[in-house]
Amino acid sequence: MTTTICVATDFSARADRAIDRALLIGEQTGAKVRVVHALDYIEADNADWAKLDRKMRECIGDATCETEFAYPEGALAHAISKDCKDQCADMLLVGPARYNSIGDYFLGTAVDYVLRKIESPVIVVKQRARSPYRHLIAGTDFSANSRYAILEAAKRFPNAQLHVAHGWRVPFQGFQRDTYVREEIEEDARSAMEAFMADLAKANPALANATSNVAKGNAYEVMAREFDAYCDIGGEGLVVVGSHGESGFRQAALGSQTSDMLRYLQNDVMVVNTKAAES
Repeated sequence: MTTTICVATDFSARADRAIDRALLIGEQTGAKVRVVHALDYIEADNADWAKLDRKMRECIGDATCETEFAYPEGALAHAISKDCKDQCADMLLVGPARYNSIGDYFLGTAVDYVLRKIESPVIVVKQRARSPYRHLIAGTDFSANSRYAILEAAKRFPNAQLHVAHGWRVPFQGFQRDTYVREEIEEDARSAMEAFMADLAKANPALANATSNVAKGNAYEVMAREFDAYCDIGGEGLVVVGSHGESGFRQAALGSQTSDMLRYLQNDVMVVNTKAAES
């Protein structure tokens, strides 16, 4: 059975980057790329289908992988997430946010809705697809959720080198001035990382060559430094985060650290719905 990758477009230049990345993944993996343009009900009633198909063909250019077009109807976030779910899509790619554009549905409050409604990972594409993903830069808080997110990303990009990072901070740092407190926190984090990496390798032996780093700083700062350390160009790296975690919100909202990475990192970010890890 052919794997399906969905990519959302509003025909903007930013969405074109997501399409280019989806096509590159399709060419590498043999997956079918389903280009999705959602229409509200009024637009659908008055749609010029031939014109829409022509615009879609312009978006994909001379694609060498299998492609198809879809025009789900309804509220954008709901229509796109439902289409992905109905197609059992392996992943969904979207462009970065722009005020009042389709991107806001994925980087604003409705991103929570999308990630709750579809189990597929979502890649927010910010960089041009000039290279396959050669590096996966994954953050971890040592939870089952982050473990699940990393394994799902590695399964989809088995040829990419995995790098796992954890940022540690001293709680109430203004009051915890003793050196031994910082040293104990760092040592605990390093021990936890060692056990975490061993567990990853046990679950997927191909990850035995993965690298890891424990560094002082918040998750966003550490991930940004790790990316710069391993990736010469932005398009060759993919940041991997889970939609929930021990330090994130575990109810309806997207975790705050994940939201920060989506908002501030200039690199492509894969957000993995980790609800399955909790069942």
